[in-house]
Amino acid sequence: MTGDKYHLVELPMGWMVLLGGKYGLKRASLKPTPDEAIEDLGSDLDSAEDDPDAFTGVIECLHRYAEGDMAALDEIELDFSGVTPFFSAAWHACRTIPAGETRSYAWLAVEAGSPLAVRAAGQAMARNRFSLIVPCHRVIASDGGLGGYGGGGLGVKAKLLQMELGEQDR
Repeated sequence: MTGDKYHLVELPMGWMVLLGGKYGLKRASLKPTPDEAIEDLGSDLDSAEDDPDAFTGVIECLHRYAEGDMAALDEIELDFSGVTPFFSAAWHACRTIPAGETRSYAWLAVEAGSPLAVRAAGQAMARNRFSLIVPCHRVIASDGGLGGYGGGGLGVKAKLLQMELGEQDR
């Protein structure tokens, strides 16, 4: 892929805008409406070209996930360039959480190498550039509460967790 490319995709759980470059997927925003998804990426789309063919493999993985293949998202190559080392470590750790399971922000801080950085772990999830693909919906508060979710609100977070739990029961 030369130059940044983007594409808007409709999924069962909402609309996702994908933005990629030569090193893989740079951003993915999942929102309830196409306008919200596009708005979330803002000026990052200004110099990008709409090219659905650039994301064939990513889109296939997203649809497989929606159809119950919980491991499909692991195949998507992500570009973490320009990200702080802690955020990168937190996002990598988040990707190891099995579908249908949850972990706390405290667990994430430990796995990212900074056990006392629980708030920073929360910020890493809040600023997740890869909605759904870095499954921040699997990270919850230590008291079992859902915490927050920027990918469409707590209702979407609960729906994603329920979908994954349902798939794990099969």
